[in-house]
Amino acid sequence: MKVVRLNPQTLTTMSQPARQVIALGFFDGVHQGHQRVIARARQLADERHLPLAVMTFNRHVSRVFNTSRQTDFRYLNTLAQKLALLAQNRVDTTYVVDFDRAFAAITPEAFVTNYLIRLNAQVVVGGFDYTFGQGGRATIEDMPRYNHGAFEVAVVAELDASRQKIGSTEIRRLIKYGQIQRANELLGHPYAVAGQLINDGTNRLQLRLASRLQQLPPRGAYQVGLQVGVTRIPGTLNVTATGLFIQVAADAGLGSARCTRVEVAVLNRRAVSVRPVTTAPLTMIQAI
Repeated sequence: MKVVRLNPQTLTTMSQPARQVIALGFFDGVHQGHQRVIARARQLADERHLPLAVMTFNRHVSRVFNTSRQTDFRYLNTLAQKLALLAQNRVDTTYVVDFDRAFAAITPEAFVTNYLIRLNAQVVVGGFDYTFGQGGRATIEDMPRYNHGAFEVAVVAELDASRQKIGSTEIRRLIKYGQIQRANELLGHPYAVAGQLINDGTNRLQLRLASRLQQLPPRGAYQVGLQVGVTRIPGTLNVTATGLFIQVAADAGLGSARCTRVEVAVLNRRAVSVRPVTTAPLTMIQAI
């Protein structure tokens, strides 16, 4: 998948791409609602023999403006994780827009003209609650008013089986309160945190989180899977007042790690915090 960073400078210097289908959204978590938007866009692209692009943003609006949400907001995944999930959903190109105060002030007309028409969209696809323009004052339903017939607009309803919206806000809440199984059901994939394993020269490996702004579960013990390259290692995550610790068997092959990128998939909350039953010593991996 090709990744293109977008800002006013790159927009003016880049060559106009071929006609394409563009799916719009922040896509935090790339949950099942997002996947439906992407799947619909993929279908439309295949029917027209066009490539599929996604337009997302490098940061959430709450990280730009000094609001009460700024200190409380947490992401469901890092940008790198998001891009990996988008690639898994058969996206050909992802445009990552630099979301700053200047972009937040853009009018709906300017967004459509300078971004969507400039990127040669033939079809634009969005969820029913997608908004754009300063203060989110325009909705996806309004887009035909601004595009002067330059492209088609397709709207996707984001509903679960009980006809309730699947949203990133609800998934963050579920993770915050330890309801991991339900969160994973809505995500359509295991919730995961990313980081690096650092060998501190002792029997302990530290996990340096890729982002301190990622939503974490509450204190407790969780069944997890460590993805180290192509290897999946089971373990237990203990969330404590002083940090995050993962227990794995000493023969898991992590003792020689120096600076290894890993992803920790949180699968389920354990009833109690217990040590795994094993005769081998445990390696402690701390998230700091």
